[in-house]
Amino acid sequence: LVGAGPGDPALLTLRAVRALQAADIILHDRLVHPDILALARRDAQCEDVGKHTGADHAAAQTAINVRLIELARAGLRVVRLKGGDPFIFGRGAEELEALRAHDIAFDIVPGITAALGCAAYAGIPLTKRAVAQQVTLVTAHCAKSIDRLDWPLLAQARHTVVFYMGVGHAALIEQRLLEGGRAGDTPVALIERGTTAT
Repeated sequence: LVGAGPGDPALLTLRAVRALQAADIILHDRLVHPDILALARRDAQCEDVGKHTGADHAAAQTAINVRLIELARAGLRVVRLKGGDPFIFGRGAEELEALRAHDIAFDIVPGITAALGCAAYAGIPLTKRAVAQQVTLVTAHCAKSIDRLDWPLLAQARHTVVFYMGVGHAALIEQRLLEGGRAGDTPVALIERGTTAT
């Protein structure tokens, strides 16, 4: 289970590059930059297993788990390449559990998560003395997850909140933060395709 980082191939760890170069097959998310896939061994097979908006994500994840097990049992060296870090909103835990349940050996290669990489490339410190003493990473992928958030906690002053996949719900996020007590003049940044040339 390998983290591909937020986009810029230069942010891959050496261990991630070594895993790509040793892989027989790479199951990758659709957001993994092509330049990262180009670092794989020339004869490695690359298979896009990325989930698509509006699709059944639970079924897609089950299919990925089955594919990982199938390929590993065939004796192949498999890299499951996930954008960012596998364990930050990446369903890496579900894949790890599936591998454990079938007694398949695995390694975990952390990646730089989007919150850190994108903010750094934009010149935005997530913590700064006297401005923010804590950081919370939140998924805003769907309205159901938004409804379960502790908005008064997220609205606290001196607190940076990073919303993953939040562009589609930006107005609702703003409304809930204001209702929770966040000041209306709080600086906000929207970053898309962070760390990449676009």
